[in-house]
Amino acid sequence: MKKKLAVISTACLLILASDPVSSYATPDSSSDVLDQPTSVTNEDVKAIFDSLYQEGYSLGEEDGYAEKKFEQFDQTTGLDKSSEEFTWFMMGYTVGYKKGQQQKEEELKTEQENEMAAGEEEGYQQGILDYKHATIQSEIDPFPSKSSDWNKGYVQGYKKAISLMDLSVKAKKEGYDQGLENDSMSVPSMYDDEDVTRQAFTEGFETAQAEVLNQQKKQFEKQGYVQGYHDLSLEVPAEAEGELQTAFEQGYEKGQKQKQKDVKADGYDSAFTYQTYRAPKSLQDKPELVKWYKAGFYSNKDVKSLQQKAYKDGWKLGKEMSVPKKYKQNKAAVTMYKKYFEQGQKKQDKTVSHILLGSGIVLTLVALITLWRLGRRKNEETTLDS
Repeated sequence: MKKKLAVISTACLLILASDPVSSYATPDSSSDVLDQPTSVTNEDVKAIFDSLYQEGYSLGEEDGYAEKKFEQFDQTTGLDKSSEEFTWFMMGYTVGYKKGQQQKEEELKTEQENEMAAGEEEGYQQGILDYKHATIQSEIDPFPSKSSDWNKGYVQGYKKAISLMDLSVKAKKEGYDQGLENDSMSVPSMYDDEDVTRQAFTEGFETAQAEVLNQQKKQFEKQGYVQGYHDLSLEVPAEAEGELQTAFEQGYEKGQKQKQKDVKADGYDSAFTYQTYRAPKSLQDKPELVKWYKAGFYSNKDVKSLQQKAYKDGWKLGKEMSVPKKYKQNKAAVTMYKKYFEQGQKKQDKTVSHILLGSGIVLTLVALITLWRLGRRKNEETTLDS
């Protein structure tokens, strides 16, 4: 018994030290290991070999996964087998052991990769947040509750995020510059491999394009305004397409509305100057504007009341000329007020002269009043000028 155990141990060591693949061979019909009778076929031998090989493979796979050789062996292992049968058994054990080891290594590797990936993802996200909040960590403290692989991945992810964010700032600037110069975007390869940098470049480009478009829209709106204000027929420039055409047309409409407003205001002011309506010669061939001018003229309901007030103010003795605040910024209204104020003063002079006529002091009073009035008019003119 001791002799056979020694033989088994030696055989195990020799087989484990050899190449299991090259050692694997299906026995042929010349094998006498089973001392089988001549009636045993090759198929029978093959079946016995496969059975012994599979038995050894299963035990070897378990021991290889546990990384403990011969863990599944006991004192009876191999005693019921001939030397060649045991060799077949050990062939299976050796291959199974290697397979178990490989499976264990792959599982450990996968676990490590998963841990690192999880840590890297969390570190990456934290790095993005810290960069945006300007709280970047120069030294990253490990997480005691996490594995070393997870912590290693966290550091890598964090540093990757900071590096990418630095690069994204540069990418956005270059995208912006490209957007100012070109209508089509071309992302450089150094920014195209990562979503963060590609997005930053795109944002910069789109921001510049929006600014260029807004500037162009303002320019075309201004051109349209000038065209509309001068009452020209709408002629959209050929280069104004899409939003630019819309901007031009909006400017044209604003120009026409402002022109109508100004013409109406001119008509309103003209009512202070002319007693009856008259259309300006400059508008004779523009019936639409004449309509607004006329509407402005007849909308002025203040002429008579202002005339009456100016005349009464001028007629009152000692009353200084004072244009109502509502009309001080209207030159036509001020001119009309002054005109009727002076008419009132003339009427006042004439009335005073009739009352004092026949008295001995008429000449003296007239002289004094005249001197006083000249001084007052000088003051009034100074006030109006200011």
